Amino acid sequence: MFKPSIRYQPEKIRRQATDIMQSPYFPQLLEDVPVVLLIINDARQVVYVNKDLLAEAGAKTREAILGIRPGECLECVHALEGKYGCGSTAYCRVCGLANTVELSEGGQNGMGECVIALKDGESLTLKVHTKPFRYGEENFVFVAIEDISDRKARMMLESIFLHDLKNTSAILSGLQEVYEELDAEETKRILKDVSVRIDEEIQAYQLITSAENKELLVRPAPVQLDELISEIITSLQFQQRFRQKQIRYAACGKVLRTDKTLLRQVLINMLKNALEAGPEQDTVEIGCHSNDQDKAISIFVKNQQVMPLQVKLQIFQKSFSTKGRGRGWGTYSIKLLTEKYLKGKADFISDNKVGTIFSIILPDKQ
Repeated sequence: MFKPSIRYQPEKIRRQATDIMQSPYFPQLLEDVPVVLLIINDARQVVYVNKDLLAEAGAKTREAILGIRPGECLECVHALEGKYGCGSTAYCRVCGLANTVELSEGGQNGMGECVIALKDGESLTLKVHTKPFRYGEENFVFVAIEDISDRKARMMLESIFLHDLKNTSAILSGLQEVYEELDAEETKRILKDVSVRIDEEIQAYQLITSAENKELLVRPAPVQLDELISEIITSLQFQQRFRQKQIRYAACGKVLRTDKTLLRQVLINMLKNALEAGPEQDTVEIGCHSNDQDKAISIFVKNQQVMPLQVKLQIFQKSFSTKGRGRGWGTYSIKLLTEKYLKGKADFISDNKVGTIFSIILPDKQ
C-alpha cells in the first residue's frame, strides 16, 4: 500500500532500475505501451518491434516485420515503387517519417508527423519520435510511432467545416450591409447561392466523416452522366466566386450504375479544385469516355495550370493543401471515395504539355 511518507534511498532505486532493465520480463512490459516502438539499423531495417503492427496497415506480426523498412511495415503504397523499396522513391522526399528518422541519423532527436497512403485511398496519420543511439560498434535509431488518424481527421474536418461555414456566413453579413441597395432578384440570387453552398458543405462533411469512420453505405443505381454533370456545372457557376469561370463539357450520353451521391461529391471536388486553381475568367474542361474493352468509364477534369513537383508528390495526401491551414481534404476525398467506395481508380497528370488533368475510372456496370 502506498504511503506518501516513505521514499527509498538512491542505492535501492539504482538497483531496482538495473534489475528491471535486465529482467527477461521487460520486453513483455513494452508490449503494453500504447505506441509502436521500433529499432532500426543504419540500413533502416527493423531489428526490434514491441508489438504486432497497426491493424489498419495489415496487422503484420513481429516476425514478419524484422528486416524490412518502416514504410514496408506500414504497407505504404509507395514503398514498393522504388527499385530499393522504402526510402528510394520520389515520395520519400516528403515523407514525415523518413525525414524524422533522417534527423536522428544525423545525431539529433526527431519529432514529426507522417501521412502514410494505404491501398483503396485510405491513409494513416502518425506522430513519430526518433532518437539515435549506438550499441557496440553499430548505430541505431529508436522510433516511436503513435496512430493519431482519428484525432487528426476530426480536427481537420471540424476546422474545414467551420472555415467554410464562416466564409459562407460572411456573405450573409455582407448582404445585410447592402440589402437596401439591391433589387429583389439580386437578393434572391444571393440567398439561393448561400443556401446551396451551406447544403453542399454539410453534405460533404457528412460524407467524408462517414467514410473516415467506415460507416458509409453505397447505394448503386443507374446514373445519367450528362444530367449529373450538367446539374453540377449549373450549381457551381451560380456561385459568385465561379461566375467568371468557363466550364466546357461535351455530352457523352453514358449511363453508369453507381452511387449518385458519392459520384456527385467526387465530381464537385474535382471541378472545385480545377476552378480554384486558375485565375478569373479561366476555362476548365470536363469530359468522359468509355473503354469497352475494360468495361470502364473515365471522367476527367482539366485546367491549364501546372503543379510544382512538391505539390504533385503530396496531392492525394490527407491534410495537404496549397490553400493554407484549415484546408486539405478535397483531393484526398476524391481518392478515398472513388477507390474505397466506388471501386474505381483516381489519378492525375500535371505537366507543361497538358496542364493538370484529374481523372477517375469507374467500372461500367449497367
